Amino acid sequence: MKIAYKHLLRFLKDKPTIESLSSKLFQLGHEHEIDNFIFDMDFTPNRGDCLSLIGLTRDLNALFETEIKLNLYDKDIPSLQLNFLNQSPYNCPEISFLNIQISDKIFKYKDYLEDYFLDLKINKNNFFTDVSNYVAYEMGQPVHSYDFSLIGNDITLKLSENASKFETLLGKVINLEKNELVFTSGNDVINLAGIVGGINTACSSKTNNALIECAHFIPESIIGKALKYDVHSDASHKYERSVDPLCHDKVLRRFIQIVSDHVPITKLEIFTYSSQAYKEIELEIDPTKINNILGLNESKNSYIKSLKRLGFKVNKTIKVPSFRNDINTQNDLAEELARVIGYDNIPTKPLKILQNITYPKDFIEGKIQDFLIKKGFTEVINNPFCDLTELNTIEVDNPLDSNRNYIRSNLTNSLVNNMLYNEKRQKDCIKLFEISDLYSFDNKIKSVKKLGIIISGRRGHNHINFSKSLNKEYLVNVFNELDIDIEKYIKVIQRDKLNSKIKTPIYNIEIPLSKFIGKLDNLSIPQYQFDDFIKYQPIAEFPSSYRDLSFSIIDKSKINILIEALENTASDNLVKLFMFDFFENKKTNETKIGYRFIFQSSNKTLTDEEINQSIESILIPILQIDSISLPGRVVK
Repeated sequence: MKIAYKHLLRFLKDKPTIESLSSKLFQLGHEHEIDNFIFDMDFTPNRGDCLSLIGLTRDLNALFETEIKLNLYDKDIPSLQLNFLNQSPYNCPEISFLNIQISDKIFKYKDYLEDYFLDLKINKNNFFTDVSNYVAYEMGQPVHSYDFSLIGNDITLKLSENASKFETLLGKVINLEKNELVFTSGNDVINLAGIVGGINTACSSKTNNALIECAHFIPESIIGKALKYDVHSDASHKYERSVDPLCHDKVLRRFIQIVSDHVPITKLEIFTYSSQAYKEIELEIDPTKINNILGLNESKNSYIKSLKRLGFKVNKTIKVPSFRNDINTQNDLAEELARVIGYDNIPTKPLKILQNITYPKDFIEGKIQDFLIKKGFTEVINNPFCDLTELNTIEVDNPLDSNRNYIRSNLTNSLVNNMLYNEKRQKDCIKLFEISDLYSFDNKIKSVKKLGIIISGRRGHNHINFSKSLNKEYLVNVFNELDIDIEKYIKVIQRDKLNSKIKTPIYNIEIPLSKFIGKLDNLSIPQYQFDDFIKYQPIAEFPSSYRDLSFSIIDKSKINILIEALENTASDNLVKLFMFDFFENKKTNETKIGYRFIFQSSNKTLTDEEINQSIESILIPILQIDSISLPGRVVK
């Protein structure tokens, strides 16, 4: 969501710089970028309450002095005699309709409304639609404007009984499926609820009699619909993340005030519907528990003050405001305090970690992990959701990622993607494994924990394995000591179906963990020490380059000196080196050792000149050692 810096300043007494405001937004957990004094906000899905000027200001009140003053229409509003039928009160427990008529056309917008379109580079539509969009931007509650003269007085909200075609106000025709939440008038669908209105009832520049809909839909009834019909709207984005169910009166009074700022109002009536009383969430005041969660020693008064600044009402209990649907537990309250204090300002404490990691005898997963890591494999963890459907695959109704709407039923596809990712980054020794639960549906949900393995390329980066390829025989030998018939699980993956130019064979295993029960008990697998842990280092996106050098040693006593010197070499952009060849010529008493030097930068593509300079700096001290030479190369 884009929010203009100068629009926020209207509500901030301190008038902070954009840099200071940006820093505090990050502290509060609101990721963003700044482009020409516009904040491009990236709110987490649970913070739908911040998708507006007022919502973001409420959060900033924890760190700044704010003043939220909005001019609202403050007179009584007569009742609207609307024949509204809500056949889906669960999906829409609260809704209001405002009928508003104006006497004339609007030729010029007030500065605050005009600035909204200019600063955010938004196109205008018509007066009522423009006011609707601005109110949603300012207050976070979507409202939809109908031309009241184009619809009857009978409106129904229901789940559609049949499939039908529906033309949106954007002119797009979509095929609505059965059981979609829609507004109808007569037999016609006039709105795909919470997503988009229809073109036949849309307001235009000629509209002077409008019906304004202000609804509260539960997120589950909206999520996925915009994606399903490829009709993305600001309204659906807000409804999917939940809006304040108690804001309708204030929002519509603000709508009326904006209209009256521009044109005389000749008629004003309102209809409200509520299917149930709002249930306020109350939590205990327990600063001790909050301090234990965060590792702090915050006083009760300071804790309560922070919550009050965020809009919580605190007396004998903590009452969660209606706009904070994400607060349900003491852990949620702890997160609120942490945001106010700032995670970077919470004192660090030493983390106690057991130096020896031991597993119960029946903990097969841990034993397999240790076994394979000892064999030189690397473990990967993949997303359990995928975009591929197979027989008995389980589909997710409301996926977090629309491109991953199935629960994966195998590990192989994920491991192939891991392999391709590494190959594209010039990795030539792929030995990966993953352990995960897999799910399928056959009259009932079934689950099984499996081990998946994929190998391709060289066996290793040493003179013994460098020229050998990973193959079926290698996999059989890996599991040879476990007394498992692993060969029947080995499959060859064909490269002709993959987006890869590499030709090395690919071998894959997928086997239930139950096959390993009792097979690992007698193995001597070392337990990891704390010092064995390796910190993650991101893979550079820039290409690597390598140089192969063959050293000649006449005096055998200097072999270990050469190896030690090379292994302790440190040079800019040298990310790896290893011995790939070792040959003793017994006739000439000469030993030749081949080393591969791999150079790579995380910032740029290295030039030949830069690599050659690094090589020179490595070779100068080594070639000064007596009886060690580099045939065909002179080092100055």
